[in-house]
Amino acid sequence: MSRQLDLVVQGVLGTNPAVTRTAGGRAYCYFRLATSPSFRTAAGWRDGQTIWFTAKAWGALAENLGRSLHKGDPVVLVGRFTQESWSKGSDDYLTNVLTVSCGGHDLTRGESRFMRIIHKADPADNGDAGAPDAAATTSSGSAQTAGSAPSPDEPTQSSSDQCLPPATAPLDTTPAAEPFADHSTSPQHQEELRDPRGDEPASEPQAVDGQFDTDYLLADEED
Repeated sequence: MSRQLDLVVQGVLGTNPAVTRTAGGRAYCYFRLATSPSFRTAAGWRDGQTIWFTAKAWGALAENLGRSLHKGDPVVLVGRFTQESWSKGSDDYLTNVLTVSCGGHDLTRGESRFMRIIHKADPADNGDAGAPDAAATTSSGSAQTAGSAPSPDEPTQSSSDQCLPPATAPLDTTPAAEPFADHSTSPQHQEELRDPRGDEPASEPQAVDGQFDTDYLLADEED
């Protein structure tokens, strides 16, 4: 029986996602999330006390969240709820943590656009990558199909012409654009993805002896 507490949190990002990588290259993302429960009174609906979470994600989800979410975005996130303790001076604090398993924009507040990331296959792993396209090229000795046979009115090639190599257009050596080049390479987005500490963690950040590494907590943690 699972003893973890799973939550669905509807809230607003309080900070831009910060994406870092561990020494092993695994992506790690964290940001602050605020939610204000509402309740109904005789005078109408009112917002309750704001609850803050530190949201975390790992791997491909961390990268996607870093590209997709920004401060102020309304979101719906699903994840595991825990609390981590940390100290500042002589004071001890508790932090609400949501380890995100999935989520996205809250479409009751606006609209969004989905883009699937397709990673280009490595030619070394594709045995057919270097083979010519069978639909585009044929050998000089292959039989022509009925659909490709020349009509009586078309001029025929002489045998000497058939021995000449076919003319080819110059190859386009311009590199293909990187996925999301119009967004992820922008100075604004690069600033959002930069680790606020200015370096990368040497290992996956985690609580040690009940104390959480305060370098990973943001300025409003005491709220």
